[in-house]
Order: sequence, then structure tokens, then C-alpha cells
Amino acid sequence: MTKGEGSLVAKIESPEGNPNQRLCSVLLNEFNYLPWSRAITLALGGRSKLSFINNKSKIPDASSSEYESWLSNDQLVMSWLLNSMEPKLAEIFSYTESSRHLWDAVKDMYGNLNNAARVFQLKKDLAGIQQGNLSFVQHLGNLKAKWNELDMYRPHTTDATILLKRAEEDKIFQLLASLGSEYEDLKSHLLMTPELPSFATVCNSIQREEVRKMVMNVNTSIRGSEARAFAANKSVTSDRTYKGKRPDLKCTHCEGIGRAGIGHIRERCWILHPELKPKFNEEQKIKEAPLREALTSLIQRETSATLLKV
Repeated sequence: MTKGEGSLVAKIESPEGNPNQRLCSVLLNEFNYLPWSRAITLALGGRSKLSFINNKSKIPDASSSEYESWLSNDQLVMSWLLNSMEPKLAEIFSYTESSRHLWDAVKDMYGNLNNAARVFQLKKDLAGIQQGNLSFVQHLGNLKAKWNELDMYRPHTTDATILLKRAEEDKIFQLLASLGSEYEDLKSHLLMTPELPSFATVCNSIQREEVRKMVMNVNTSIRGSEARAFAANKSVTSDRTYKGKRPDLKCTHCEGIGRAGIGHIRERCWILHPELKPKFNEEQKIKEAPLREALTSLIQRETSATLLKV
């Protein structure tokens, strides 16, 4: 989410016909389509090439004498656009038929995405930005670059509905920013949804994730306890004077009641001495019972009504 930072002022470079040049100083990535597209339109407008991407340029007939000149210019614009993208994106769009198709394909893929992730990152950066060793002019430049980009995503408005929506979004952003690093996957999922969920929905998602993590931790603890019990039982067994079912060891008590009695002696017989039988699993279940009950209660608890009042 940290990509796309910096100034996006279009640069008019020469010579105009150089296919290897870039149209703006920052390359297109998954998060900066809006400022990138603005910089590209300014750059192409300054070169009188904007008509190649805005559907105002009529494609000549392939048999026309003008077609070769149009194709040359169109491929030049395509080269500029591809050079103004990160390499991985340029590779994706490199086989489009024309600059107009390329422009539309990029817009379809990134132009309709929810910008919440970028707004969240900008607000987080602005809240934590410090001058450090930068001069005041450099520090102010960094701030203005972020302010300007934020204004593009959130233009000034007096619409009460939009302002209320932004106020709720800001609460969501503050909440997500306050979460620990173990919630990074959930934060990314929520911010990249086509429409940012409501505050109540976000709270519910966080609580469900918390419960899931608790359940996973309990399961991990149980597996660890079982492993420790097995190791302890093995250790106890290894300390005995015999290992496994030794045919030379026989229990006279078991033989007397019709059992085989092979592998242990009377002094180690669990029937006569039940206290010798391993109790690790039973003891662990008793210890974990309250936690299991608490988790079950937490999962079943109704939270929506309370969260909606927040």
C-alpha cells in the first residue's frame, strides 16, 4: 500500500517522438491509477496526442494513405503508456491492439477499484510523518504531495451524505490503524473490497477474526499438550526396567483372572495400581474445559446490536 507516493507532475520531454520516454515521473501500480491517469492526460494533451485515448481520433481505413501515419503515432503513444507503468503491469498490457484499447483496459482494471486502501495509507502516512533530517522545503513538499493526492481521492464537497460517509470511513481507518500486525491480512481484505464495509461490519469482522485466532491457538495448544504427554509417557516408560511388551514379563494377577498378562509384572499392573495409568490427556482436557466454554459463549454472543450503537 505504500506505492504511488511522490509528485505526479507530468514531464514534457524531448524529442517528442522518442518511444522510450515516460510521460510522468511515477509509474503506474495497483494503487495510484487516479493521479497517474491525470498526469498522463496532461502529458498527452501537451503533445497533441490526447485524441488517441479519448475516442476522439477516427481510425483511418487500413487502405487509406493516412493509415500508416496514424498507426505510427498510435504505436508511439502505446510505447509512452507502457513505459509509464511498472514492468509487471506493462507486460500484462503489452499485447493490446491500440493505445485506446490499452487505455480502456487499464481503466477497466484499476479505474473502478475502491480507493479506500490508498486513502487509508495516505492518512496513516500523514499522521506519522516527521521532518527528520529534511529541510523545511523538502518536508513541506512531501506533505503537499500527499495532501494533493488525498484531495484527488476526496475532492471538496458540501454534500452532507458524502461527508457523513467520509466521517464513518475515517473511524474505520483509525480503528484499522490501531490494530496489531497480526491483523494485516484482514485489514488488506477489508480495504480492497469493492465497497468499504460499514463500521459495524468491520467491527464484527475483527471480532470474528479474534475468535478464530483464539480457537486456532487452543487447537495448537491441544496438539502441543498431546505431544508433551506422549513424550512424558515415553520417558516414564523408558525409565522402567522393561520396554514394550516383553514376553519374559508376566503378571500373575492378570493370569489369575484369565487375561494374558504379558508385558508387565504384578507390581506394574494397572488393574491393581490404577494410579500408574497415564493421566496426561484427562488432566489437559480438564484444564482446557473453561477456555473451550468461554470460546463457545463468545462465538454465540450476539454483537450486532451493540456495535450499531458505536
